[in-house]
Amino acid sequence: MTTGTTPAHERDLEPVPDSSTLMGLLHVLRKAHMELVGKDAAHQRFSQVATRRDARQYIDELMPHLMKERERRRHHRHGGGK
Repeated sequence: MTTGTTPAHERDLEPVPDSSTLMGLLHVLRKAHMELVGKDAAHQRFSQVATRRDARQYIDELMPHLMKERERRRHHRHGGGK
């Protein structure tokens, strides 16, 4: 929770380091996002990620969609999509 000008997490306003595990995860998510919405839309959204807060929001925004797609594919693969 944000109080005044204090971010919810101490490091929220720090930039995402280029050679970090977090950046690696973000690139994996971007690739999955491209499969769902296309390259341009995914790139446009990804380009808005600069800070750790942005990264958290990006992850929180994408994960429900990616999990839904995962379940849809799993259901289809196991005969539910016939």
